[in-house]
Amino acid sequence: MTGATQTVREIGEFGLISALADALPAGVTAGPGLELGIGDDCAVWRPAAGERIVVTTDSLVQGIHFRLDWTDWEQLGHKTLAVNLSDLASMGAVPRFAVVTLALRGDERVEDLRALYRGLGALAERTGTLVAGGDIVRSPEALAFHVTAVGETRGARVIPRSGARPGDVIGVSGTIGASAAGLALLLDPGSPAAGTATADLLREAHLRPEPRIALGGILLEQGASAGMDLSDGLFGDLPKILAASRVSARVDAARLPVAAAVRALFPDRWLGMATRGGEDYELLFTAPPDRWGAVSMAADKAGVPVTAIGEIVEARNGRPDLLMVREDGTEERVAAGAFDHFR
Repeated sequence: MTGATQTVREIGEFGLISALADALPAGVTAGPGLELGIGDDCAVWRPAAGERIVVTTDSLVQGIHFRLDWTDWEQLGHKTLAVNLSDLASMGAVPRFAVVTLALRGDERVEDLRALYRGLGALAERTGTLVAGGDIVRSPEALAFHVTAVGETRGARVIPRSGARPGDVIGVSGTIGASAAGLALLLDPGSPAAGTATADLLREAHLRPEPRIALGGILLEQGASAGMDLSDGLFGDLPKILAASRVSARVDAARLPVAAAVRALFPDRWLGMATRGGEDYELLFTAPPDRWGAVSMAADKAGVPVTAIGEIVEARNGRPDLLMVREDGTEERVAAGAFDHFR
């Protein structure tokens, strides 16, 4: 065990690697299929016969994706892995392993990074994800954590973005807008809303998202035609499905699953939070209308309800449009909008 105040610079790169490996649950550093893991130049993975490999990568950068005065290190470790597993879930893939790169200044406490790995490791253990290695580098400015996660197909199939067809139902899991509401509360800790009984739940939604891995498998098995996870907001991500599938969509604002706490605390902002807020990490998908009942029933049984929020329609003149029916029944074309790192 390292001292509570020992820093990365004091323990060194190789001492840190050993300390972080020790912080992981034993079951996530070795397992079936992982022939070589932590300790070699590369991990060696043996996929199941006939399956395909699904790969995703994400980065969290201090000041852009997280602030250490908002989150604790275990929450941060959880989120670092969760955002990657959410991508795998959206395609119906089974998580298999991940590699993690830490970009550090050197003055971080080793015990904080062990807590990071405990949070990451707990989610890895719960989702059957092995941690196969990674890298540690020096960063002269902000901290950054980079994860590449590898999954396997189920029966060599995935849910692409390009499969939506006119008539398909548009569905979303859980609720949307809670993460954006939690971020607003973190940004304004002195507001009356920040001290309410439900504020902690909204902050938790932003700091500790839950990847919908089981639901991804359900959507695949029940015939979802297209899907992705909601990282950039409904009106940022749905247009990506529309462009890939060459279709348009009509979304009913009255049917959006927005938590009562979000509506109550942000009566003038909840619609924007739900449609453009981002980082919900719920699953957005389409399904043929004759499959919707089976999808909904299976999702309810798994404890992750889904809501039909609209339908796919034909694109006019080959241009995918996003239409919204407001609560008063009026219809308008809405502009696609998503978080952009460079705008």
